[in-house]
Amino acid sequence: MSPYTPPVDTHEMVLIHRVLRREFGQLPRLFRAAAGDRARSKVIGAHAREMLDFLHTHHTGEDELLFHLLRERAVLDPELMDRMDTQHAQVDDAVTAIDAELPAWTASADPAVGGRMAAVIDAMMPTLIDHLAEEEQKILPIASVTLTQREWDALGKHGMSAIPLTRRLIILGHITEETDDAERQRFMRILPTPARLAYKLIGHRRFTRETTTIRG
Repeated sequence: MSPYTPPVDTHEMVLIHRVLRREFGQLPRLFRAAAGDRARSKVIGAHAREMLDFLHTHHTGEDELLFHLLRERAVLDPELMDRMDTQHAQVDDAVTAIDAELPAWTASADPAVGGRMAAVIDAMMPTLIDHLAEEEQKILPIASVTLTQREWDALGKHGMSAIPLTRRLIILGHITEETDDAERQRFMRILPTPARLAYKLIGHRRFTRETTTIRG
């Protein structure tokens, strides 16, 4: 009899999904409200750039380190996986469209450009929300009993490695913003001790100050 292997704890992805829902849900309002205000567009543009990169890294990590392993090892609903792929492509198309407009808007605060980007995100959000929900309901339970802990950890390392060192404490703030005490402790346990200490001493304060400026 093979030894019992406990399921992998995949809850950290739920926390990542909360960031994506919250921050992309706010971006259309922020784009529109910064119309004609170049000081604001620089702030909002930098935040949007970070969130676009965060979303792109999240999806590439799933494509490269999660979905192909599930296809190799698990009995999956083909329609579910086709839907996951299609939704990734649709969201990626929206990200590409915003990428093309964001630099010029960040410098100019052009209301028409901001309105176009806001409309792209508004149109994308139903697909993104459905995608994240279905991942949580159908993909994560399969992943928890299919991947090894090392394989799951590789997904997290992929995401963190794409974040500049100077921004990691801010991203930790985004990830833990809507956690309850149990979730926050559960997530912090997977972080290196220096990261936990740095977030406690300076990271949370920096995150609060920055997000207050962004959200207005």
